[in-house]
Amino acid sequence: MTNQTTLSSEEFDAIKQAINNIRVAFLTTQGPNGTLRTRPMVTHQLDADGTMWFFTRDNSIKAAHIRLHPGIALGFSDLQSQVSAATAGEAEIVKDQAKIDALWNDSLHEWFPEGKDDPNIVLIRVTTQDGHCWE
Repeated sequence: MTNQTTLSSEEFDAIKQAINNIRVAFLTTQGPNGTLRTRPMVTHQLDADGTMWFFTRDNSIKAAHIRLHPGIALGFSDLQSQVSAATAGEAEIVKDQAKIDALWNDSLHEWFPEGKDDPNIVLIRVTTQDGHCWE
């Protein structure tokens, strides 16, 4: 997995600033036959380096897609602030209980009723490589 970005530091900072307060992202993955699939995901953390973290199930279709084709796209939009952004990067499925514990909040019980110790919980770590922002 490459960590290189095609963005200047100013562009990268503008995108991070724009999406920092937008919780819901639209994650697009590529299936085995090349078809694209987009679904809403809650961003649980945006690191200073642009890495984004999402929860999912290890046996989900999106996890299978990411393992097969790690290139993904994310879309963000906030109607109130009239800010939109699109990013592209590489995703990785991560099983790290310490990180799961650190990111866990009670709202996740809706999707993971067994709690943070559910053995099927994994994280999606997205390394941002490109993007655009509209304000």
